[in-house]
Amino acid sequence: MDKNEIRTMYKRARREVTEREEKEKLIADKLIAKLGSAKTVFCYESIGGEVSTKEIIARISGFARVYVPEVCGKEMFAVAEGSGGKEYADGPCDVTVVPLIAFDKTLNRIGFGGGYYDRYLGANDTIAIGIAFDEQECVVFEKEDTDIPLDMIVTPTRILEK
Repeated sequence: MDKNEIRTMYKRARREVTEREEKEKLIADKLIAKLGSAKTVFCYESIGGEVSTKEIIARISGFARVYVPEVCGKEMFAVAEGSGGKEYADGPCDVTVVPLIAFDKTLNRIGFGGGYYDRYLGANDTIAIGIAFDEQECVVFEKEDTDIPLDMIVTPTRILEK
């Protein structure tokens, strides 16, 4: 199966997750516990069937500065709302919470195919944490040279780490 077939299959699996709210709460609780002393967190804003980050962002903002993605051309930047408008991160955030469509047990991920997070992670020294439902685990897929493995993946039932 190629990556596009995997994307189609796991997007469907992600949309069909049952007991979503309970699983998202478990993911949020585990993720928050793993953030430790992070002072800056770059977190995706969920769309479609992704693990919701609304509560996660709200909870993180209680103890750390939260940045969200802004895409310009082929680049992605970490941006937050400041008192004077947009505020760009002046360096890599301590932690980056990464969206994914599918993952494997060796911390590889399949995203939407634009390479934004792979380029960001390759250029920034940040702890990369993927959040996903267990239903998104894929046994085997081909990894490309440009794919950057994550440092951790948090699901409702476990935490995979390097």
